[in-house]
Amino acid sequence: MAKTDLSPQEQIKLDISSAQTEYRNLIEKVNLSSVRDRYSSLETEINNLPTRVQKIRDRKYAFNRILEEQTRSFQRQWATKRSGILSQITQESNLLQNQLRSLDMRVRALSLGSTSAAVVKTVRNDLSTFNSKVNAVESTVTGMFNDLDNEVSAVQTLLSRIEKTLDYCDSASFGFLPTECVVRAVKAIWTRDDKKDKEDPEGILFLTDQRLIFEQREEVATKKVLFITTERKKVQALAFEVPVLSISAVKTTKQGMFKNEDWLELEFESGAFARSAKLHLDGQNCNEWQAAINQVKSRELDADRAFAVDKALVEKVKSAPVICPSCGATLSKPVLRGMDTMTCDFCGRVIKL
Repeated sequence: MAKTDLSPQEQIKLDISSAQTEYRNLIEKVNLSSVRDRYSSLETEINNLPTRVQKIRDRKYAFNRILEEQTRSFQRQWATKRSGILSQITQESNLLQNQLRSLDMRVRALSLGSTSAAVVKTVRNDLSTFNSKVNAVESTVTGMFNDLDNEVSAVQTLLSRIEKTLDYCDSASFGFLPTECVVRAVKAIWTRDDKKDKEDPEGILFLTDQRLIFEQREEVATKKVLFITTERKKVQALAFEVPVLSISAVKTTKQGMFKNEDWLELEFESGAFARSAKLHLDGQNCNEWQAAINQVKSRELDADRAFAVDKALVEKVKSAPVICPSCGATLSKPVLRGMDTMTCDFCGRVIKL
């Protein structure tokens, strides 16, 4: 039966039922449970941050040196705020519960004897007004720690990205150089021409403090029957690597129908595996990647290290030969920290560093 077909008495019963439901919801809200939950979650997150930061350091993540100080700052701020916030929650909740008692009696009275539509409407309006008041109190109390909550959430998001990056590193099929430190990693598709198609390899793009690396990681069809894949195999292998110093240009674009696809277009100096590469990043901002690549190339990122690089290895790179001792050719390829040998492109001589 549609609402317009209800008799006046049926409509009153429906409105009374709605008022009772609204009142029951208010009983839950005046405890400020949602605020208490946010308070508890924030406290737990702040307490857990030092452990999370230490774990990524144990896994040799070298950057974002500010993380340790941020976690200490959060703990200091929370120690100052927490008791006042909890006291305010308790005080406001008690006050709201006391104010709700008058509405309790009026809602109970609705189901006793005859009740006019006007009375029900008034009670429902008062319930709505009280609900708005509870919302305002929730907003006021959460405002006492909202800024801190947002700051902690931003660090949590960053840590989650770093942890995922380190997971990709742990499961990589290739090895990293001694003291080589990963900056970030993301799922990506490498388009080997200007067009994206089904044959383009999918995998993980890694940026370290020395190299840009793409590792293919995907299941590929090995057998098809009437264009339907019946067998697959997992492929995981290094697809390309290039020293960051050999990246001559980085261009970012937003593509797709809604311009929500992040793309990197890279150009390389001579001697690299190719002249260029184009990659579609899955879930990370292309402008952030461009900035990170440029920071690595300019060595700006070194100032953001939480622990220093082995100076002996740095000096070893600086003292690397620039002329092949066998043929006298110029050794143009960058020498990376942690390399033990380099090869002359002209005569093939393997030179020990």
